[in-house]
Amino acid sequence: ADNILFRGTEADPLQRLLHVSRQPALPEISLERENGQLRLRAHALLGEKSLPLSEGLEIICKEPLWVLHDSHLVEVDDPGGAFQHFIRHPDLEIPPAEEERFFEKNLLPLAERIPLKGDVVSWEEVDVEPTPRLYLTEVEEDFKAELRFAYSDHEVTYDRAHPDVTVLRVPKSARLVRIQRRAVQEEDWWRELSKHGLKRGAEGGEFLLRARVDPVDFLFKHIPKLAELGFEVYGEEALTSARVNRNRPTVSFSISSGIDWFDVTGVVNFGEIQAPLTDVRKAVRRREKYIKLADGTIGEIPKEWLEQYRYLFALGEETDDGVRLQEHHVTLLDQLLGEADRVQADEEFQRRKRRLADFSSIVPTPLPSGLVGELRPYQKSGYDWLHFLHEYGFGGCLADDMGIGKTLQALALLLSHKESGHAQKASLIVMPRSLLFNWEREAARFTPGLRVLVHADGAREKEAERFDEADLVLTTYGVMLRDIELLRNYPFHYVILDESQAIKNPVALTSKAARLLKPDHRLVLTGTPVENSTMELWSQFAFLNPGLLGNLDFFRNEFGNAIEKRESDDAALFLRRLVFPFILRRTKDQVAPDLPPRSERILYVEMEPAQQKVYDRIRDYYRAVLLGMIDKEGLNDARMKILEGLLRLRQVCNHPALVEANYHGESVKMEALMETLETLHAEGHKALVFSQFVQMLTLIREQLDQRGIRYAYLDGQTRNRQEQVDTFQADPALPFFLISLKAGGVGLNLTAADYVIHVDPWWNPAVEMQATDRTHRIGQDKPVFVYKLIVQGTVEEKILQLQDRKRELVQQLITNETSFFKSLTREDVTALFE
Repeated sequence: ADNILFRGTEADPLQRLLHVSRQPALPEISLERENGQLRLRAHALLGEKSLPLSEGLEIICKEPLWVLHDSHLVEVDDPGGAFQHFIRHPDLEIPPAEEERFFEKNLLPLAERIPLKGDVVSWEEVDVEPTPRLYLTEVEEDFKAELRFAYSDHEVTYDRAHPDVTVLRVPKSARLVRIQRRAVQEEDWWRELSKHGLKRGAEGGEFLLRARVDPVDFLFKHIPKLAELGFEVYGEEALTSARVNRNRPTVSFSISSGIDWFDVTGVVNFGEIQAPLTDVRKAVRRREKYIKLADGTIGEIPKEWLEQYRYLFALGEETDDGVRLQEHHVTLLDQLLGEADRVQADEEFQRRKRRLADFSSIVPTPLPSGLVGELRPYQKSGYDWLHFLHEYGFGGCLADDMGIGKTLQALALLLSHKESGHAQKASLIVMPRSLLFNWEREAARFTPGLRVLVHADGAREKEAERFDEADLVLTTYGVMLRDIELLRNYPFHYVILDESQAIKNPVALTSKAARLLKPDHRLVLTGTPVENSTMELWSQFAFLNPGLLGNLDFFRNEFGNAIEKRESDDAALFLRRLVFPFILRRTKDQVAPDLPPRSERILYVEMEPAQQKVYDRIRDYYRAVLLGMIDKEGLNDARMKILEGLLRLRQVCNHPALVEANYHGESVKMEALMETLETLHAEGHKALVFSQFVQMLTLIREQLDQRGIRYAYLDGQTRNRQEQVDTFQADPALPFFLISLKAGGVGLNLTAADYVIHVDPWWNPAVEMQATDRTHRIGQDKPVFVYKLIVQGTVEEKILQLQDRKRELVQQLITNETSFFKSLTREDVTALFE
């Protein structure tokens, strides 16, 4: 506290009252240039007050530093005791001849401890995480290591005192760098080094090799581990200079063919010294640059070998004298061994390589006699390609664009195998539930000679013998997962996964279940083999050709991380070369000359129980009401009630939430629609989506918003109609245009789209045609695909059936929906509400 301390002599101790400062003074040094002379001045700051050091400042205590100024006793914050030297010489001039020496010897220690101000020195502040660096130097038969840390572009030596700040000078300048040291991280790296064959030396950042650690083993085992941990290692070459075999190695490979594998053996020579291929294999897999040779010297593995052969050794199965690869690795062998000094391969390998590398040599296969209809040229090419894969036992991915006919090509293949006797057992087709009826219809239409069994409903039999009665077993991914124990034990001729992006997650239960199946042959059908990640490709090929892309961890590091995080073009190119023989993809643009100007397809879906329950309740209600009205009042008076009932049933087909606000179940049509839109989006297409119901468009918008997918929108309330149209036409990244059928069915030019989806087909086909013509019109240079979503077993399907039965009725409904009902009979109404 103030005014309780006095200064005096023993005889007169109260001569002088001292005031003790409650806060310490802070040191500060200014460095300025005056008249060409460098001048250094010291100050002590006490709050806002500067204590003039040149006016009788007296040191009372050096550690801690207390000074007396007049009658004020003040503690001065003086870390390291540097400031007290300036008290007696607070104003210094630095001669020009001594400036460089002053900067090198005096300024840096000073700047680390005392704030430095003035216009002479400029500062760079560095506050980043440190990167550890290990510098290796050879000392006689041993070597030592020095630990340093890189902070941005600057480097500091490890200091056991753990300074908070280090100041560096940019050479030959007055620019200083203040580095905020991360003591905790530096100490962690320091401790980590002691776990890897090193012991601490006498100096701060010095390490020495432990007594029982062989220098070569340190290079082979510990240096790679330190590099993986994040250490940057320098001077490694100097350590090996006296021990390296200077001969560049040569390698000779031999390839021998087995039934469905290839054995690769080899000889590696470093001059006169031969190294086993297995030793080289281990080193390459571990990314080690050296191997220990039989004479005790070190063989240096060429850098290009680490890149060239690591896939070969990682994907192959180790044998006593080499590696064994599967038959589907034939292109891998051809690529990776092309740069070897010598490769000797048997004739069988050469034959398989030629056939796989040259697709033009694929022999055309006759179409099955029972095929109804013709295959377009590109479909016939795909059919021949599928036969080629079958001949060699390869799994393949038919990745044609949506609408090109993947289903037809697969059906033609299976029918061909039945007629030729290749298929002794049934084939399993797995698909999303929304596609079950489509496969059933396509098989009945194009390949009526194939016996089809649908293994998907709740009452399905669980006996594998039943499969022998069919040629095709159709099931869903959900049923496959639930019945995997049954399905995995049946020797299917083929297992074909349709919309195989369903197994794109390699750790999902559905993907794991698919890999448990044991067919003779495998195919997947998808327009989007890769949507978001290369891991999706691995998951599908783990089913198609197990082992082709290595295990999951290997693939994630060598391809997934390399391509997606490190953006490695080399890794992407190698992966494409690795899988290209097993993927066939034709886009709509490539086959446009062979496509009709417009293709239409009805996409049938089947309701889930919750939706079916709502539909049945509303259907039963209106059927009872309407039949009573017709019998009592006549068909004409019941017309509006019929329209109301059909409207409600159509809304339930879209989504029960359009009728019942408290409905919380799913809509099969919404699921099928979103699957289709996601596929089109991934393939880069643009689509028009029409619905009569604005409420349905609202639900679709919500789903797209959740997925982060952009869209344009137009209904009767939209005011900026032309702006929406222009935006959709001009922006290739805007995939979808949601349109109310009545508001946007006419008067719009939307030729940017190549797909049209009718969510709820209109009673009047002419109205649908007018809507489709928004994109299928003059100026359209792409084939147009039209999809109609129909819920199977509902009023939607029955309207189509009714139109087929009554062609004259179809002509009458051109005008509007009310004229449609003029031709209805009581039997028609009964059929509609069954």
